[in-house]
Amino acid sequence: MATSKIAIIPVNDIVARLNSDPEFLLTARFWYCDIRFVIGAEQYFMHIENGRVESFTQGTNGFDPYTINLSGSEEVWDRMFEHTPKPFFHDWFAASFHHEFEFGGDLESAYAYYYSLRRVKAIMGDAVRANREAEAA
Repeated sequence: MATSKIAIIPVNDIVARLNSDPEFLLTARFWYCDIRFVIGAEQYFMHIENGRVESFTQGTNGFDPYTINLSGSEEVWDRMFEHTPKPFFHDWFAASFHHEFEFGGDLESAYAYYYSLRRVKAIMGDAVRANREAEAA
């Protein structure tokens, strides 16, 4: 089994990048949402309020609310965060149909703000790759 390249998701960097990304800010306006990301055994929670990421934390107390759930193995996340992902790793929805990845929760909200969710994936991938490069240097 391959070793995961994901050590820790750089949550502070992702918050800063999303809150300064014009595409995300435009598509996420008026959005209130709690997203749970499950990467292997690790859980992360992102709170979005009025189109801005208010918090993004690692870990859980067992009672964390979430509206949308995005979860998969570390291997799937590694492949999704590649610079040019292979087919069906490029998108949350596609990965949920073709790989061991779960895209669930309030799908009405998820679909209404799907472009925002795609920006979250793009920005997370950029931040994870930058973090890997910094650690390798």
